[in-house]
Amino acid sequence: MPEIVVRHFTENQCEITAVVADPADQQQTVYGTATHEGALIGSYYCADRLTDDWRIVTRDGDHLTLDGELVNAVSEGAAILVLTTILTAPRNEVDTLLREATRPPR
Repeated sequence: MPEIVVRHFTENQCEITAVVADPADQQQTVYGTATHEGALIGSYYCADRLTDDWRIVTRDGDHLTLDGELVNAVSEGAAILVLTTILTAPRNEVDTLLREATRPPR
């Protein structure tokens, strides 16, 4: 049976809590949450360990979408970055920031 630990750290002035399986071996984060000043921003989880596909869930309990399409993060760090920078912005700016962050390089 794998060991499970909970890790806490701060990123962009937000508290991250991550549930990690096999911390001494693979160090695979299974699930994490982000809060700011005690309020939930959202959570993230590994949807596919083989492709390193991460899903982001908003504070309302919905998967993060943009224009009706699911937004997937390419890594745990990217999911944390979206939660701690984009989803902490005023709600009317979130879609614009997501578009800018997901636009292919020119």
